Amino acid sequence: MEPGAQLPDKLLSRISIAKEELERSSEVRVISHYDADGISSAGVLCNALLRAGKGFHATLVKGLTDELIQEAAAGCDCIILSDMGSAHLDALEATGCRTIVLDHHAPLRDSEKVVHINPHLVDIDGMTSASASAMCMLFAINLDERNWDLLHIAFAGIAGDRQAIRGLSGINQWLFEEGSKRGMVESVPGSLLPAGKLLDGLYASTDPYVRGVSGSLEGAKAFLEEANIDVNSSSRDLDEGQSRKLSSLLALRLVEQGVPLATMAEVVHERYFFPRAGMEAGELASLLDACGRSGNEGMGLALTLGDKGAQEGARKLRAEHLDGVMAGLDGIARDGVAKKDNIQYFYNERQGMSGILSGVTMQYLGDRDKATIALSQSDGKFKISSRGTFELLDQGVDLAVALRECASKVGGFGGGHRIAAGATVPEGREDEFLDELDRMIGEQKAQKKEA
Repeated sequence: MEPGAQLPDKLLSRISIAKEELERSSEVRVISHYDADGISSAGVLCNALLRAGKGFHATLVKGLTDELIQEAAAGCDCIILSDMGSAHLDALEATGCRTIVLDHHAPLRDSEKVVHINPHLVDIDGMTSASASAMCMLFAINLDERNWDLLHIAFAGIAGDRQAIRGLSGINQWLFEEGSKRGMVESVPGSLLPAGKLLDGLYASTDPYVRGVSGSLEGAKAFLEEANIDVNSSSRDLDEGQSRKLSSLLALRLVEQGVPLATMAEVVHERYFFPRAGMEAGELASLLDACGRSGNEGMGLALTLGDKGAQEGARKLRAEHLDGVMAGLDGIARDGVAKKDNIQYFYNERQGMSGILSGVTMQYLGDRDKATIALSQSDGKFKISSRGTFELLDQGVDLAVALRECASKVGGFGGGHRIAAGATVPEGREDEFLDELDRMIGEQKAQKKEA
């Protein structure tokens, strides 16, 4: 979809069918993922359901299982799944329950029994151009135009899934254009500099992650002093010359660290401010992500429903989460990662942090020619998180396919996006999984070269 394009008729038709299904229901079961996009998706849906006068029960989970699907379908008028469901159509169809799927992961097939709303079915890339929360937002505004006031929640999902780093496109772009017309959202120029108090922002920065500065108050203080900037300054206090100098010094540090210009260009992407909410999409995404990753998904959902106490609690969780992330990154920066021909990997003992640790390692600490894999042991299994780069995708790498097929070979399961995917494998078979994954990614690259 180009800027100014209309939404595909096939997509609008499915949303209309979903609206009719919901109107015939009184009680709704909402099941969504636990990350920022998943919580944002559930937040949009639950707000819309409240406005429509529907009773609902919301559940936020790390993964969807057949058992959960069967339990949800028991005595339920309607199930709505967001940020998941496209990979479980067989189990959903078998329930016979009225079901709506609002997902953005590449599906293996379509469905005639489930109202399956997925951007890939209308040739829109769900990895870059339509978050799950964006799909839920389309559904919500078709239910009631008043639901445009939920746009900031949807954009938290877009930001959380890093779908704006190369500019908005597709459905995300359409929502921004329509939201701008309604005065809901404003674009803000990007910067390498953190917003707000510089010392705190530099310490907390993971994108970019600057060795010796990120995660170190002393390092951040020394960096500001090197630039002759008062350590108590805010980004708003800087004049144009100071801002340019500090940005240049940050860029120089990153270049010395081996970070390519393409990554820095992604950092300075346009950002999105919501006047009514009083915050940028990225800030809300970070709060929701901290709630989900710390096992407090309910607090994240409460935040999207307007609970002021939840916002205060989420800020505390974010501070605690950040300390854990920085400790994990410090260990990776110090000890490095293990490497095979096509992947690099590390073991992570910090629950809920594998995704961000693998992402930062991929971009700032590891070898950008090798997909990054994080393994975390839990309850007799290994949870796997993986991250790639757009450059690896151009070489033919598809992490969603690779993790799904390699996990299946060792008795596990997996899936996700081409650039970021996850899996679960049995304990004791993790080495076999890594070997298979290294081999398959090598084959993907070879096939691309031959094409």
